[in-house]
Amino acid sequence: MFVFAAAVPALLVVVLGYVVGFAAAEWVCDVLGADAGRAPEAAGWTTGLVLLAVVVRVLVALWRRRGAADGHQK
Repeated sequence: MFVFAAAVPALLVVVLGYVVGFAAAEWVCDVLGADAGRAPEAAGWTTGLVLLAVVVRVLVALWRRRGAADGHQK
């Protein structure tokens, strides 16, 4: 059950990043008049994974800060 509790929010973050990255890359290709090809998909996956990495890093930093403030790390 823990796997689903961790995997579902992570998957939602990746999907959100994918949608934003895909839309942005497709818009840029349309503005430039370039053939989109696989560029929007690659940009979408990259954006999704980068967003996941940023969210995990922020959560770990907050978790460590909270532990230090409670006096657990001396």
